[in-house]
Amino acid sequence: MAPIQAQRVGVGALGTQPGSVQHALLIRQRSDDVVFFVHTDELTSTERHQLRARGVRVDGEVARLVVEDDRLRGVELADGQMIERTAVFIQPGNTPHDDSLLAGLGCELNGAGFPIIDAVGRTSVPGVWAAGNVADPRAQVVTSAGARSAAAIAINADLVQEDTERAADDLDTGGGAFSAAIETRVAELVPGDRRHVL
Repeated sequence: MAPIQAQRVGVGALGTQPGSVQHALLIRQRSDDVVFFVHTDELTSTERHQLRARGVRVDGEVARLVVEDDRLRGVELADGQMIERTAVFIQPGNTPHDDSLLAGLGCELNGAGFPIIDAVGRTSVPGVWAAGNVADPRAQVVTSAGARSAAAIAINADLVQEDTERAADDLDTGGGAFSAAIETRVAELVPGDRRHVL
Protein backbone atom coordinates (compact mmCIF):
# COMPACT_ATOMS: atom_id res chain seq x y z
CA MET A 1 0.00 0.00 0.00
CA ALA A 2 1.17 3.48 -0.77
CA PRO A 3 1.52 5.70 2.29
CA ILE A 4 -0.83 8.60 2.83
CA GLN A 5 0.95 11.61 1.34
CA ALA A 6 3.12 13.52 3.80
CA GLN A 7 1.00 16.07 5.58
CA ARG A 8 1.58 18.62 8.30
CA VAL A 9 -0.61 16.70 10.70
CA GLY A 10 -1.68 13.06 10.93
CA VAL A 11 -5.00 11.30 10.68
CA GLY A 12 -7.54 9.93 13.09
CA ALA A 13 -9.80 6.91 13.31
CA LEU A 14 -13.13 7.32 15.07
CA GLY A 15 -14.22 4.29 17.11
CA THR A 16 -17.93 3.99 16.48
CA GLN A 17 -18.58 0.25 16.31
CA PRO A 18 -17.05 -3.19 16.73
CA GLY A 19 -14.23 -3.55 14.21
CA SER A 20 -13.11 0.07 14.51
CA VAL A 21 -9.78 -0.99 16.05
CA GLN A 22 -9.04 -3.21 13.05
CA HIS A 23 -9.90 -0.26 10.81
CA ALA A 24 -7.44 1.95 12.72
CA LEU A 25 -4.74 -0.71 12.36
CA LEU A 26 -5.35 -0.78 8.60
CA ILE A 27 -5.00 3.00 8.47
CA ARG A 28 -1.74 2.66 10.41
CA GLN A 29 -0.36 0.69 7.46
CA ARG A 30 -0.51 3.94 5.47
CA SER A 31 0.36 6.60 8.04
CA ASP A 32 2.83 6.88 10.90
CA ASP A 33 0.67 9.41 12.76
CA VAL A 34 -2.69 7.88 13.70
CA VAL A 35 -4.85 8.71 16.71
CA PHE A 36 -7.73 6.41 17.64
CA PHE A 37 -10.60 8.40 19.12
CA VAL A 38 -12.78 6.34 21.46
CA HIS A 39 -16.31 7.48 20.73
CA THR A 40 -19.18 5.04 21.33
CA ASP A 41 -17.53 1.74 22.30
CA GLU A 42 -15.00 1.26 25.09
CA LEU A 43 -11.78 -0.52 24.19
CA THR A 44 -10.76 -3.82 25.72
CA SER A 45 -7.31 -4.13 27.27
CA THR A 46 -6.28 -6.32 24.31
CA GLU A 47 -7.40 -3.68 21.81
CA ARG A 48 -5.52 -0.96 23.71
CA HIS A 49 -2.42 -3.17 23.73
CA GLN A 50 -2.68 -3.79 19.96
CA LEU A 51 -3.03 -0.08 19.20
CA ARG A 52 -0.11 0.81 21.48
CA ALA A 53 2.04 -1.92 19.87
CA ARG A 54 1.47 -0.33 16.45
CA GLY A 55 2.16 3.20 17.69
CA VAL A 56 -1.45 4.36 17.51
CA ARG A 57 -2.26 6.89 20.23
CA VAL A 58 -5.65 6.54 21.94
CA ASP A 59 -7.69 9.60 22.87
CA GLY A 60 -11.36 10.27 23.55
CA GLU A 61 -14.16 11.25 24.23
CA VAL A 62 -14.93 13.24 21.09
CA ALA A 63 -17.02 16.40 21.44
CA ARG A 64 -16.89 17.61 17.83
CA LEU A 65 -14.86 17.91 14.66
CA VAL A 66 -13.22 21.30 14.19
CA VAL A 67 -13.73 22.58 10.63
CA GLU A 68 -12.44 25.95 9.41
CA ASP A 69 -12.61 27.27 5.84
CA ASP A 70 -14.25 24.00 4.73
CA ARG A 71 -11.28 21.95 5.97
CA LEU A 72 -10.90 19.65 8.91
CA ARG A 73 -8.48 21.16 11.41
CA GLY A 74 -8.83 18.71 14.25
CA VAL A 75 -10.91 16.83 16.78
CA GLU A 76 -12.09 18.55 19.95
CA LEU A 77 -12.30 16.24 22.94
CA ALA A 78 -14.91 16.46 25.70
CA ASP A 79 -12.31 18.05 27.99
CA GLY A 80 -11.82 20.90 25.47
CA GLN A 81 -8.44 19.75 24.19
CA MET A 82 -8.05 19.94 20.40
CA ILE A 83 -6.04 17.26 18.60
CA GLU A 84 -4.95 18.51 15.16
CA ARG A 85 -5.84 16.10 12.36
CA THR A 86 -6.16 16.53 8.59
CA ALA A 87 -8.48 13.55 8.15
CA VAL A 88 -10.65 11.35 10.35
CA PHE A 89 -11.76 7.93 9.14
CA ILE A 90 -14.90 6.14 10.24
CA GLN A 91 -15.29 2.45 9.56
CA PRO A 92 -18.28 1.88 7.29
CA GLY A 93 -20.84 -0.46 8.72
CA ASN A 94 -23.83 -2.43 7.60
CA THR A 95 -26.56 -2.88 10.17
CA PRO A 96 -29.70 -4.79 9.24
CA HIS A 97 -33.03 -3.20 10.10
CA ASP A 98 -34.92 -4.98 12.87
CA ASP A 99 -38.17 -4.42 10.98
CA SER A 100 -36.83 -5.82 7.72
CA LEU A 101 -38.99 -7.54 5.16
CA LEU A 102 -37.08 -10.80 5.56
CA ALA A 103 -37.62 -10.95 9.32
CA GLY A 104 -41.27 -10.06 8.80
CA LEU A 105 -41.63 -13.01 6.43
CA GLY A 106 -40.26 -15.29 9.14
CA CYS A 107 -36.78 -15.88 7.75
CA GLU A 108 -34.34 -17.31 10.27
CA LEU A 109 -31.70 -14.69 11.16
CA ASN A 110 -28.16 -15.06 12.47
CA GLY A 111 -26.86 -13.36 15.62
CA ALA A 112 -26.08 -10.15 13.71
CA GLY A 113 -29.62 -9.93 12.31
CA PHE A 114 -28.87 -11.08 8.76
CA PRO A 115 -30.89 -13.87 7.10
CA ILE A 116 -29.35 -17.32 7.12
CA ILE A 117 -29.01 -18.48 3.51
CA ASP A 118 -27.58 -21.42 1.62
CA ALA A 119 -24.94 -21.16 -1.13
CA VAL A 120 -27.45 -19.81 -3.67
CA GLY A 121 -29.38 -17.43 -1.40
CA ARG A 122 -32.29 -19.64 -0.33
CA THR A 123 -33.62 -18.60 3.10
CA SER A 124 -35.44 -20.72 5.67
CA VAL A 125 -38.79 -19.64 4.17
CA PRO A 126 -39.76 -21.46 0.95
CA GLY A 127 -39.82 -19.10 -2.02
CA VAL A 128 -37.85 -16.34 -0.25
CA TRP A 129 -34.30 -15.61 -1.37
CA ALA A 130 -31.65 -13.10 -0.29
CA ALA A 131 -28.39 -12.04 -1.91
CA GLY A 132 -25.66 -9.44 -1.69
CA ASN A 133 -25.15 -7.27 1.35
CA VAL A 134 -28.70 -7.84 2.57
CA ALA A 135 -27.38 -11.27 3.57
CA ASP A 136 -23.62 -10.67 3.82
CA PRO A 137 -22.39 -7.42 5.37
CA ARG A 138 -18.96 -7.88 3.73
CA ALA A 139 -20.37 -8.12 0.21
CA GLN A 140 -19.19 -5.40 -2.12
CA VAL A 141 -20.76 -4.49 -5.47
CA VAL A 142 -19.00 -7.16 -7.51
CA THR A 143 -19.64 -9.98 -5.02
CA SER A 144 -23.23 -8.81 -4.52
CA ALA A 145 -23.79 -8.95 -8.28
CA GLY A 146 -22.38 -12.49 -8.37
CA ALA A 147 -24.58 -13.58 -5.45
CA ARG A 148 -27.65 -12.09 -7.13
CA SER A 149 -26.81 -13.93 -10.34
CA ALA A 150 -26.42 -17.23 -8.47
CA ALA A 151 -29.77 -16.65 -6.75
CA ALA A 152 -31.48 -15.81 -10.06
CA ILE A 153 -30.15 -18.99 -11.68
CA ALA A 154 -31.32 -21.09 -8.71
CA ILE A 155 -34.74 -19.38 -8.62
CA ASN A 156 -35.21 -20.05 -12.32
CA ALA A 157 -34.20 -23.70 -11.84
CA ASP A 158 -36.73 -24.03 -8.99
CA LEU A 159 -39.50 -22.51 -11.14
CA VAL A 160 -38.69 -24.87 -14.03
CA GLN A 161 -38.74 -27.82 -11.61
CA GLU A 162 -42.08 -26.69 -10.16
CA ASP A 163 -43.62 -26.31 -13.64
CA THR A 164 -42.28 -29.73 -14.64
CA GLU A 165 -43.69 -31.42 -11.53
CA ARG A 166 -47.09 -29.77 -12.09
CA ALA A 167 -47.12 -30.85 -15.75
CA ALA A 168 -46.17 -34.41 -14.79
CA ASP A 169 -48.97 -34.52 -12.19
CA ASP A 170 -51.47 -33.22 -14.77
CA LEU A 171 -50.31 -35.83 -17.27
CA ASP A 172 -50.63 -38.62 -14.70
CA THR A 173 -54.11 -37.57 -13.51
CA GLY A 174 -55.51 -36.47 -16.85
CA GLY A 175 -56.02 -33.04 -15.34
CA GLY A 176 -54.59 -29.74 -16.32
CA ALA A 177 -55.93 -26.31 -17.03
CA PHE A 178 -57.47 -27.20 -20.41
CA SER A 179 -58.21 -30.90 -20.13
CA ALA A 180 -61.45 -32.41 -21.40
CA ALA A 181 -62.43 -33.41 -17.86
CA ILE A 182 -62.00 -29.86 -16.55
CA GLU A 183 -63.88 -28.38 -19.51
CA THR A 184 -66.83 -30.76 -18.98
CA ARG A 185 -66.98 -29.90 -15.28
CA VAL A 186 -66.90 -26.13 -15.97
CA ALA A 187 -69.63 -26.53 -18.61
CA GLU A 188 -71.83 -28.20 -15.99
CA LEU A 189 -71.19 -25.69 -13.23
CA VAL A 190 -71.29 -22.35 -15.02
CA PRO A 191 -74.73 -22.43 -16.69
CA GLY A 192 -76.33 -24.28 -13.79
CA ASP A 193 -80.01 -24.96 -14.57
CA ARG A 194 -79.91 -22.62 -17.60
CA ARG A 195 -78.02 -25.21 -19.59
CA HIS A 196 -79.46 -25.98 -23.03
CA VAL A 197 -79.95 -29.59 -23.89
CA LEU A 198 -80.47 -30.62 -27.48
